[in-house]
Amino acid sequence: MSDGNPSYSNPNYSNDFERVKAEELRWIEDRRRAAGVDPEQPVTGLAFSGGGIRSACFQLGILQGLSENGWIDRIDYLSSVSGGGYMAGCYQWLKHRGQGVADLFSAPVLNWLRAHASYMLAGKGASSATLVAGTLASTLFSLFVLLPILLAGLWVAGLPHTRLPWPKHWHLPGADVIYGHSGYLLMLFGALVCFIFFLISVPTMALWRASHGGGLRYQIAVRGIMGRLIGLTIALVLLGSLPMVSQLDDSLLSLAASEQLAGLGSHLDYVIPLITGVWAMAKARMSPKLALFGLTLLLYGMAAFSYHLVFHLHIADYPLFWSWFGLAVCLATLASVNRTSIHSYYLAQLVQAFFYTGKPVAEDMPLADLKPNKGAPLPLINTTLSTVNSNRSLARSRMGDSFALTPLYCGNPATGFAHTAAFQSGRLSLGDAVTTSGAAVDPDTAKTANRALSILLTMLNFRLGFWVQHPRRAGLHQSHMPFWLIFKELFAKGMNETARSVHLSDGGHFENLGVYELLRRECPLIIASDAGADPQNTLSDLGSLLQRSQADFGCHIALDTKALREVQDGVHQSCFALGIIRYRSGHTGRLLYVKSALTTHSSAQVTCFSNIDAGFPNDSTANQFFDERHLDAYRELGRENILMAIKALESEPTIHRLEESRVAAEDALAV
Repeated sequence: MSDGNPSYSNPNYSNDFERVKAEELRWIEDRRRAAGVDPEQPVTGLAFSGGGIRSACFQLGILQGLSENGWIDRIDYLSSVSGGGYMAGCYQWLKHRGQGVADLFSAPVLNWLRAHASYMLAGKGASSATLVAGTLASTLFSLFVLLPILLAGLWVAGLPHTRLPWPKHWHLPGADVIYGHSGYLLMLFGALVCFIFFLISVPTMALWRASHGGGLRYQIAVRGIMGRLIGLTIALVLLGSLPMVSQLDDSLLSLAASEQLAGLGSHLDYVIPLITGVWAMAKARMSPKLALFGLTLLLYGMAAFSYHLVFHLHIADYPLFWSWFGLAVCLATLASVNRTSIHSYYLAQLVQAFFYTGKPVAEDMPLADLKPNKGAPLPLINTTLSTVNSNRSLARSRMGDSFALTPLYCGNPATGFAHTAAFQSGRLSLGDAVTTSGAAVDPDTAKTANRALSILLTMLNFRLGFWVQHPRRAGLHQSHMPFWLIFKELFAKGMNETARSVHLSDGGHFENLGVYELLRRECPLIIASDAGADPQNTLSDLGSLLQRSQADFGCHIALDTKALREVQDGVHQSCFALGIIRYRSGHTGRLLYVKSALTTHSSAQVTCFSNIDAGFPNDSTANQFFDERHLDAYRELGRENILMAIKALESEPTIHRLEESRVAAEDALAV
């Protein structure tokens, strides 16, 4: 059958989420037996939010508090996003290394974490120089591969493909008539055709409305086409005009009759847009609308400079250039798109910092090797599947969809689910999963929706995302992800849930609390730990979750956040809220939402640190270089807040009724 058919027979693949959920529940039953947990208790999920190292430190305190009050073994699912995954991964690592949860709070492990809080620079051989070197290396590799291919494209566009001459008046004043460059001329004609079709569509739509009295679906479709026509027109004009813009040299010479100005003019075609673009970006904070304009000018300046290299310096005339081109094509085919970006450096630093070995040797483990016999909760590591080109309108507008990585299955209902042991040829590791979940910097996401910005990030290889095989291909094909996949990111093509290879990035690009997948599984009790930066106390991540849970699952969550929103001098009246979940199926559940907020009950250690760090507990996510005081302040805040929240949860009548009904059932069975 066709490889594009997601329902074709593959024993390593399933498109039935109920089957996935059933296997997860069996896994949870086994882990409860290993942990000595009551098998009748409600399934409990713990969610760790995103927030980089800030979240990791806070979640360390959450684990410590749950351990102190005896709740840690009651956790069945541990769902994590981005920075929350650092500590979730650390916990899983220690449990599966046979060291137990108590070791997470032992002096050796805590001191290790304190020493590695600045994880991007910590570890054997790591320093500011290695960070710069790693970033620079990924950028240089990307440019080494992309530049000759793009330059060759400009050269091909300059060949005389047709005998159609350039119109004699299509040049700058004082410059010569342009010859050849048929590809650029065709781009300009293409722009003209697109604009003509746009003009035709205007009266056509008006006449259609007059004769059909509406036709809303037709209007929406036509407006979408009109938007694409305008966008294509602008792009083709910018590229097609490069031969004319490059004539600034001749134009200045004819106007000023100065050889000195003429020499300067040979560079103005790219210098002006580059300088103007940088200026506009520098002023973007004053006027955000300048950002798009500045980035577009910057990219146009880069394109003009590339044209200058090809047609003024004639680099395509040298055999060395074509040797470079041939090598670039080979590298684009043979090199891995995942291992040649800063994702690789990020992975190494996270594993070295959070997978404790007690020695300066980093180790990782396959995700599928996490088993229930260690008593650890089932990890749900949340990532975002790129859906920029999805046929599903909602997924396309969101530019992403939730995609979970677990020891059992990887996928979502749109792609189906692959057995993790066969996914990526079985080579997907715990470190890969945690790193991908924290891939905050990536093109073509909801946070980098600016097309010019995405192109620039891709060119410079400022990418943390991870390419994987489609779940339906698990176990059937090699999982090599060639570097040429970067062209999909560059041109925003083939980024959807049906492609042979799919792109994953930070789970926070879709839902930053890590609760979404727990709601999909209709967990009866969910504890959500929110360590996202929220200095204005907007509860934006919580609001996003509430909206998407209702939109996607028909799930209504009633949550009283009044006490959370009462703040005086940075001190909250409460750090948690307890609500009721009403699932579409008719089942109900409880949500305990815990926030990284200072309260009137915060300890002296926490409040003293807040006096010296004005940003605490909302330090910018850009700061990934914590010291031990940062770590311990957030850790202690997490411990204190979860203890207060669990105490309130245990005093809830609903919890008592659940416990009483369980005891009554046991007594009845005993009789």
